[in-house]
Amino acid sequence: MEMKVKDLLSLIGVAAAAIPSALILLGILLSSSNFPLGNYGLMGIFVMALLSHLTMIARGLFLPAFLSLTQIYSPLTLGLAAGLGGGLGEMITYYWGLGIKKTLTSKNEPDDPPPKWAERYGLIVALLFASSPLPDTPIMLLAGALRFPPRKVLMIQLAGKTLLYSVGASIGGFIFMELKSATEEVTASIIILAASIILTVIVSWSRSREKIMQVMRRVSLNIKG
Repeated sequence: MEMKVKDLLSLIGVAAAAIPSALILLGILLSSSNFPLGNYGLMGIFVMALLSHLTMIARGLFLPAFLSLTQIYSPLTLGLAAGLGGGLGEMITYYWGLGIKKTLTSKNEPDDPPPKWAERYGLIVALLFASSPLPDTPIMLLAGALRFPPRKVLMIQLAGKTLLYSVGASIGGFIFMELKSATEEVTASIIILAASIILTVIVSWSRSREKIMQVMRRVSLNIKG
């Protein structure tokens, strides 16, 4: 039980990081009315992207500041700064998924790594989502719950987010216009986050997993019969 309490506290700590991140980010963005955003430079974009992705529900909050600097920096340079910050920030979701897995896993339950095929194709899916404006919260939570190698997940996030923001900077943010309204609104992000957590709990908890497998086996038998 002591280990479970430790895992639970770790899980709460990771989730709580989102709140101060959002407050700090809002303070930076609000202060831009008195100080031009260009004064923050690439380090400012890195910090804002990091904090924005740490919030888990306001990942597009820094985009107006990001797009306002497209006339100052080259798309690749600006995309790299935002990609590094965004990729690192995304790892909080990975560790939240890992925390859920550890909290729900029984002490006697074997903690085997995911099959190679699951890891391989899971990482490909993670790369596709990381390099698109689509929300990758479910993917990152499941990557943590399935214990995909954190170094590989981090490299995928850094590469994917750098590509995403470089392309966005080069075409003036066109790729964010329509998708942002559907995927980056706080209300929609909260719904996605809640659904992702439920899915991660189902995958991580052996009892729920077994019940789902039983239902699938029954359906399979009925189809064959």
